[in-house]
Amino acid sequence: LGTDAYDLMTQIAARVPAGSEGLIFHPYLGGERAPIWDANARGSFFGLNHGHTRAHMLRSVLEGITFNVYMVSLALEEVVGDLKSIQATGGFARSPLWRQMFADIFEQPVTVPEAFESGALAAVIVAQKALGQIDNLNEIEKYIGSANTYQPMPENFQAYRELAPIFIRLSRQLQTEYENIANYQRK
Repeated sequence: LGTDAYDLMTQIAARVPAGSEGLIFHPYLGGERAPIWDANARGSFFGLNHGHTRAHMLRSVLEGITFNVYMVSLALEEVVGDLKSIQATGGFARSPLWRQMFADIFEQPVTVPEAFESGALAAVIVAQKALGQIDNLNEIEKYIGSANTYQPMPENFQAYRELAPIFIRLSRQLQTEYENIANYQRK
């Protein structure tokens, strides 16, 4: 039909304000590795009420995935220090809504190269550096093209500042029940 399902999904999700009016999604549909390391983890919606629509659910799914990546970044920062920049590539980087969501949740600019699928190229550059064929990892900049940068929007990151701690606390509090529900589902 010529319509990309992901484009349609993000168009619908964009109708809802940041924070999905208090609807939170935990994206643990197949267990979870980082950041909670629990194969029994299960997905859930929290805060669902009669005013929420499919658009709210779609947006909260995108936000939940992004909050989860944010949790991973918090764990990484404990080991390596503050993030200096966010460079986005891959599937989600095709979506302007999701790019903006990352900037807003992380409260940092997100830079997206012209070449969305630059992950394989990055692997080649890292291999060249390891083999001594190049001196600097910044060589990748020659190949990926110009970049677009998304700045955090205050009206959005204020909502996410309130919701991120709730998302994180819920993730931790639900861990005690993940095994119980997983065992029930395995019957």
